[in-house]
Amino acid sequence: MPPPAHIPPASLSERLLAPFRRVTSSGGFISEIDGLRFIAIGAVVLFHLLVNLALKGPLAYAMPASGNILTLVGRNGFRGVELFFIISGFILASPFASARLLGKAPVNLGSYFLRRLTRLEPPYMLAMMGLYLLRASAGSAGALLPHLAASLVYCHNLIFHADNPINNVAWSLEIEVQFYILVPLLAGIFNVRSRLVRRGIIVGVILASVVNEWIFITPESLLYLSIVRFLHFFLAGFLLADLYLVDWRGRPALSPAWDAVTLLGWPVLVLLLDIPGPSLLSHAAAAAFPFLALLLYVAVFRGSVTNRIMTNPWITTIGGMCYTIYLIHNPLLGALIGLSARIAPTGSYTVNVLAQGLMTVVPMLCVAAVYFALIERPCMRRDWPQRALRWVRGIVARPVLQEVKSPMSDQV
Repeated sequence: MPPPAHIPPASLSERLLAPFRRVTSSGGFISEIDGLRFIAIGAVVLFHLLVNLALKGPLAYAMPASGNILTLVGRNGFRGVELFFIISGFILASPFASARLLGKAPVNLGSYFLRRLTRLEPPYMLAMMGLYLLRASAGSAGALLPHLAASLVYCHNLIFHADNPINNVAWSLEIEVQFYILVPLLAGIFNVRSRLVRRGIIVGVILASVVNEWIFITPESLLYLSIVRFLHFFLAGFLLADLYLVDWRGRPALSPAWDAVTLLGWPVLVLLLDIPGPSLLSHAAAAAFPFLALLLYVAVFRGSVTNRIMTNPWITTIGGMCYTIYLIHNPLLGALIGLSARIAPTGSYTVNVLAQGLMTVVPMLCVAAVYFALIERPCMRRDWPQRALRWVRGIVARPVLQEVKSPMSDQV
């Protein structure tokens, strides 16, 4: 018998990160996707950091109108939500595309919907109910109860047509749920065997969705907080899944040329998103956004240096916790900034914001890491309901066993 293969001992970094690493239901792990999640959640957190400081801090934290790179990036950081939508499109399209284009096992729709429910509901419901109790303690329990009830069934957008006062970031999670429901229907595009025709249809629908948003969807529209407004981003994820599975076969080749795309593309994207509107130029930028973002996502997969950076374990670990971070980051930042906002150690806006980031974002990430490890990560296992049931049965059975084995029981 040959000697067992030598497995190098885990590094200190690997041991530290192990409790906070994502558990994948399929056993596969695409580290680039968690790197992309890091970018998206970083943009959203920066946006809320700047907004909370502007609202709660002294004049030193008023966002400069121009001449500051931090605010140029941060004031459009809410668009990180749309970057998340592209990632969702990729993740959920992939199994359907694999089945129809590569002959892999077909998707069981019952398991698909059950997985969405058991994976996402517990962290979401616990976070929303916990935030409700915190806000209700201020005396607004009755007023907030309808908002809680609507949010727990993902209908707050449809009923109230406004941000949720319990947790204002929850609006996008309801749109994600609408997408989950539509994916089996949208994935019919992968029945088209011709690569050119299939991708042409997807691109055409993306452009039609962008035009639909310009013309028909206003902030007063019932569709403003629905998937109809954002469909083009999810479909950009479909294109990425098509490339990853069909062209790259899951193993994209690396090239320094794609690092040039990274260096040039992200500044261009930031400038595009900062074009004021409505105008013809802003509409053109809106049409270009999903395609440029797709190009930048490709660069993460294929850039030699870009890929090495974005698959760094620290980056992918934080990116892997993005759902938890997204759920709780804004209420936590608001509370922490309420305590720290008066601290403005220098006359520089940028230095002050970076100092506030250390004082607020770092503790927020620590809390999120604990919530992730205790609540979200266990729910990533497909069999967590069975594990939980066995654990509860063990708790219930333990006092009975102790009673049977006690000396008093023997005497009787």
